[in-house]
Amino acid sequence: MSTMHDVAQRAGVSLKTVSRVVNGEPNVSEQTRRKVDAAIAELDFRPNSVARNLRTGHNDLIGLALPHLSQPYFSSLAEEIMREAERHGLRVLIELTEGNAEAELALVREHGPHLGGLLMYPVGLSDAQALTVARTVPTVFVSERSYDAPVDRVAMANREGVRALVGHMVSLGYTRIAALGADHTGRPERAAAHLRLEGYRDGLLDAGLPYVPGLVLEVGTPHWNRQEGATGMRRLIEGGVPFDAVVAFADALALGALHTLQEAGVRVPAEVAVAGFDDTDDARYAHPSLTSIAPGRAQIAREALALLSDRMNGTVERDSGRLIVADHHLNVRESTLGGMAAWGGA
Repeated sequence: MSTMHDVAQRAGVSLKTVSRVVNGEPNVSEQTRRKVDAAIAELDFRPNSVARNLRTGHNDLIGLALPHLSQPYFSSLAEEIMREAERHGLRVLIELTEGNAEAELALVREHGPHLGGLLMYPVGLSDAQALTVARTVPTVFVSERSYDAPVDRVAMANREGVRALVGHMVSLGYTRIAALGADHTGRPERAAAHLRLEGYRDGLLDAGLPYVPGLVLEVGTPHWNRQEGATGMRRLIEGGVPFDAVVAFADALALGALHTLQEAGVRVPAEVAVAGFDDTDDARYAHPSLTSIAPGRAQIAREALALLSDRMNGTVERDSGRLIVADHHLNVRESTLGGMAAWGGA
């Protein structure tokens, strides 16, 4: 049986676009709609969700609320969730919240009554608001932020992943390891940055290396992107503190750092090793290819849909509050395999 993913590949569009066409949603050009309709006809794809809903009384439409899709992690996570949802016979409505609590709550108010369930990457919600959301519609949070409330959550191994990156650097002989993407504000919405900084500290402690504040760089916005990575690396170079390796808290930051290092004539990894977190496609095809932590996106999608199915089917207690942390994997590539001469400073 053909799937929406098959239709998307045949039409050369995203899964979200196919979903919009199938559900009759607006904001799809007539040309794109015709391409999708042609692919549906060629593959004999039969979206029969409406008939199934009428027959069983089961709402198979779920929401996926993400802060944005500009970061590769979120766009690839959305793809994984849509594939997994299709295996469960569920349709996905994607909404972007910009990480704003009011937008997150408005989504639930406006769409909650029409959804069978909700997957959300919350940024601005308080503990009480998160509980309100979970009690309004069956919800699973796909989030690094923990809540003092009985809500279901699937998370990445943020702390453990960065600890593994530092350990990898140390095993190769690097000892002046910078961290790029830290946050010292303590804001709950920056939970991933806090956890990854803790993992960095753990890795240094494991190796008996000192924590050097001059090697720890914050970025200018809450969004980890290439520009922030490039700017942060420029500050590190100009600061004159010697370093021989960089652990970036996201691949986007690492790619920006690579750009600045190459502009400065610094050889990677012969003079400075670089690693990231997320294991995006860009990491694999960078030059040099980027060592990175794969956070288990497929597992995150699989576990989140399993928890949500329980909620939607009423097979779990209302306030049970379950947590699953996905496995992580260190993918070693060219950006960390080379010389170990500290660069910069005296």
